[in-house]
Amino acid sequence: MLNILKKKRNKGAVEEIAEAEFDPNDDNQLELTHVDRYEIIKPIGAGGMGKVYKAIDRERDLTVAIKVLDRRYDIEKRRRKRDHLGREILIAAKLNHESIVRYKHEIIEQLDRNDNMRRCLLMEYVDGFDLRTHIKERDLSMQQMMTIMNKLSAGLDYLHTHGIVHRDIKPGNFMLTRDLKHVKIFDFGLSKSSASWRTRFMKESGGTRAYMPPEQLSNKHARLDNRSDIFSFGLTMYELFAGQHPCNGKNGKEIQKQLVSRKYRFPKPSHYNPEIMPELDRIVLKTLRRDPNKRYQSMTEILLDLNRISGSKI
Repeated sequence: MLNILKKKRNKGAVEEIAEAEFDPNDDNQLELTHVDRYEIIKPIGAGGMGKVYKAIDRERDLTVAIKVLDRRYDIEKRRRKRDHLGREILIAAKLNHESIVRYKHEIIEQLDRNDNMRRCLLMEYVDGFDLRTHIKERDLSMQQMMTIMNKLSAGLDYLHTHGIVHRDIKPGNFMLTRDLKHVKIFDFGLSKSSASWRTRFMKESGGTRAYMPPEQLSNKHARLDNRSDIFSFGLTMYELFAGQHPCNGKNGKEIQKQLVSRKYRFPKPSHYNPEIMPELDRIVLKTLRRDPNKRYQSMTEILLDLNRISGSKI
């Protein structure tokens, strides 16, 4: 997923980090040819912390995903004692939920093509497409979308109960397997120690701003918590069910103003998709209340309400 800006098909100008096709034969796209015993096959994505590659351990016939951290995220050796990343990866490796991408506990250091020492994270490889692709194709039934949102709600609730705020929820950070049986959350913020780098990344990404909560857009020093994730999740949920973002601004600045301003009222999702029932309208719009104290206060509450109207238990 090369980081490019792409206009959505709605009348507004919501910009997001979009996935672009990679040419697997273009060696210039590869920062490394291998990481430890893993041979790099091709680039498959990019997120807030770096680029992601498909890789294979040929001796064990094991396919994995490897995230090569952006060099800005690395820490000078003289400051390694203050480096919290190792502890964060240990926390991530202990997470065990069917809707969360699994991390290995180790951080691998590997020289890249320019002889720079890069830090690499080993992750579960998910063969499928991100949620943004399915939103664009409109190839999911209402029941499938309900099931996906139930599973994502459960996964995010699991993260929150383990003290982790995602900080970058958007359709591109949810991956569905090809058979649509599983959905995975990835590229989550592991702890507060990664917040400063993520803030810089978000400033550079107009697309990510389209999914930020108003408290973050209006105050770059805002303290983010579970309710901030809930607002971003609500925007993603809105876009999945309605087929488009709730804001219709002509450019990124207008979108940002609409997200923050109480004068702009989000249309009901059913305005764009008549299949949406009133109860689902209510759930989605409650996640999008600009005052964090008036939103859902936990993903558990959202999960219970979604289960109630879908009749399913995840």
